[in-house]
Amino acid sequence: MRKIGILGGTFNPPHNGHIHAARQAQQALGLDGIMFLPDNIPPHKELPVGSADTRQRLEMTRLAALEIPGAEVSDIELRRGGRSYTVDTLTALTAANPDTEYHFIMGTDMVLSLRRWYRPEEICRLCALAVVARDDADRAAIAQAVQEYRAEWNAVISIVDCPALPMSSTELRSSREALAQMVPASVLAYIQKNRLYGWNE
Repeated sequence: MRKIGILGGTFNPPHNGHIHAARQAQQALGLDGIMFLPDNIPPHKELPVGSADTRQRLEMTRLAALEIPGAEVSDIELRRGGRSYTVDTLTALTAANPDTEYHFIMGTDMVLSLRRWYRPEEICRLCALAVVARDDADRAAIAQAVQEYRAEWNAVISIVDCPALPMSSTELRSSREALAQMVPASVLAYIQKNRLYGWNE
């Protein structure tokens, strides 16, 4: 049984925080590989004005994935179109790959908002969850949520202990200095070439 970690998101843009979380989860859980999963239209938020388009987010994610040996990028949600519901993606992936055990890598905000997701109990049936804390201050809230999910949904959840690397795509989109420091060099070059996020030089 292969163990694959899934890291989903808008990746607008993908940054070192995403790569850090994936690496830490892979090491802590002994994952055989990482799958980056760009969403098409996130169910819980709208993409802000000035965002990269779908193709550009996919290309940047492919560049970022090269930072982790053997990592792959799936465009399953982009090809499906519409709003991207994690439960639909996991249903398709587990049906197509019955010999694979999936671990969905989540940050603090994601795990604390899991009750508001579409069919969260089904998500917990289809995969394990790997929670990477944003910072030490979040650990108590995460631990409480994890305890509840285990009791209510029989969820299999691991909390990944690692040095925090707090970072937000929102902050990066508004600061060239932050972009230059916090995204892989290949992603920065793509942003500059395509004049994304107000980068007009």
